[in-house]
Amino acid sequence: MMHRLLLLGLLASSAPALATPVPLYRLYSSRASDHFYTTSWPEALNAITHHGYTFENTVGLCHDSNEAGTTPLFRLYSGRAGDHFYTASVEERDLAVATHGYVSEGVACYVFPSNQAGACPLIRLWNGTDHFYTLSMQEAINSRYTYEGIAGYIFAPGGGGCPH
Repeated sequence: MMHRLLLLGLLASSAPALATPVPLYRLYSSRASDHFYTTSWPEALNAITHHGYTFENTVGLCHDSNEAGTTPLFRLYSGRAGDHFYTASVEERDLAVATHGYVSEGVACYVFPSNQAGACPLIRLWNGTDHFYTLSMQEAINSRYTYEGIAGYIFAPGGGGCPH
């Protein structure tokens, strides 16, 4: 019995721990009419210092590495449209590159593809020139952007419940 407990204790202690979620920062350039999202504070500072973006807020908490149950949220950019676009769909990413002039900028972060305990929907909106993402339904309504769906699920900043 003692050997079984010791073995179970060793197995439990060797299980990998999930990474702590990281902030997803939202920035906006009024000159480019573009929202930009990143988990990298140095990248956010570069966008502020060199590209005319202003910090708006922390949208929520996501993962910066592929954790169990997550999927990549791809980041794309169209210089012609001046728009950053984010999607968890490989097919949508490839279509945006092939037919809409976007360039893939890799993975912005990792999100849950379906609702998880404590996670909130990352609402995707579009106004004809800019993609906008928020956890707040009230902010989505007030934005006057068109609802395009759920980009994925992330945690609310501060670990609280989903904003209204």
